[in-house]
Amino acid sequence: DYKLFITEGYEVGRVNGLAVIGESAGIVLPIIAEVTPSMSKSEGRVIATGRLQEIAREAVMNVSAIIKKYTGRDISNMDVHIQFVGTYEGVAGDSASISIATAVISAIEGIPVDQSVAMTGSLSVKGEVLPVGGVTQKIEAAIQAGLKKVIIPKDNIDDVLLDAEHEGKIEVIPVSRINEVLEHVLEDGKKKNRLMSKFKELELAAV
Repeated sequence: DYKLFITEGYEVGRVNGLAVIGESAGIVLPIIAEVTPSMSKSEGRVIATGRLQEIAREAVMNVSAIIKKYTGRDISNMDVHIQFVGTYEGVAGDSASISIATAVISAIEGIPVDQSVAMTGSLSVKGEVLPVGGVTQKIEAAIQAGLKKVIIPKDNIDDVLLDAEHEGKIEVIPVSRINEVLEHVLEDGKKKNRLMSKFKELELAAV
């Protein structure tokens, strides 16, 4: 087997997502995003690989609403390219949503992502991280891949049932909103500080 993911350093537009294939096997699902000016004068496109077209489009629709709200950027005039590396059989569900969101935001803002972290979670248009299935199998896959941290939805924390062999081998970070995901995985610096400030301002305004 070829190693398709990275476990250290920082990369722009690249995220270690997690998925379940078959009934019980967890895998690390690298997701790469690239954002380019739209080829069409009327609208931007979402260009995704393989059987994940529909999932990717739905996730990016949610992501676009979040990006427009929190960064002020309208991605309707951009083409968003999303590559799910090594997924030949397709992946069911929308548990890659926060991974897609992070990869796209990283690509748009030019902020690198920590490659020692993996993540899973669904995403609402309001930026809420929603629960998904198979969290234990996904965490085990992250451990076997040598990753240091894994981000999961807060509502899934009671579903984590690691055996003694895997217990304590990875830091599990429960989150409830996309800004928490970004805070944990984006590389520290001025660009990140500006982005997170926008999130905080809008969160305070909504209270």
